[in-house]
Amino acid sequence: MSLSQQDAAAALREIEDAQARSVTLRDYQRAAPHFLIWGILWAVGYGLSDAFPPQANAIWAVIVPIGLVAGLFVARRSPSRWRYGAAVLAILAFLGASITVMAPISGRQVAAFIPLFVALMYVLRGIWGGTRYIVAGVIIAGLTLTGFVFLGGHFLLWMAVVGGGALVLAGVWLRQA
Repeated sequence: MSLSQQDAAAALREIEDAQARSVTLRDYQRAAPHFLIWGILWAVGYGLSDAFPPQANAIWAVIVPIGLVAGLFVARRSPSRWRYGAAVLAILAFLGASITVMAPISGRQVAAFIPLFVALMYVLRGIWGGTRYIVAGVIIAGLTLTGFVFLGGHFLLWMAVVGGGALVLAGVWLRQA
């Protein structure tokens, strides 16, 4: 039995599709711990900021380095671990510059801007490598905007429960891919 050109081309396409799917699933597996870490830290940070508003900056000054160190620890075996650190530095520099230039009037605005930026990053990541990132980004952006527009004084608590919860659920979803 000989293989036709069409059959060979179809078999090669199937192999390429399987390889691309495998790369995407492996990427989801690598990203899942980061979603879980940041989801938990997000819940803690926003929850504490809601309970102790005057200490919000100090709370996040502790939370963010914990998340960065935990993320570097998780990425330590990845061949592109240096990229994680470089990306984090670029993101932090952008967020700091944006907040400086835009001069938000309230901490609530900062508390909404950062998750919206994170949501954008997930959507952009998804465009190049996995629809689950897009779904996570759109959900986080939608939840952030909903809470910001409709919840007023309960926004930080909303972000703790719903925002942190969405990241944890996304991490579980990515892990199961």
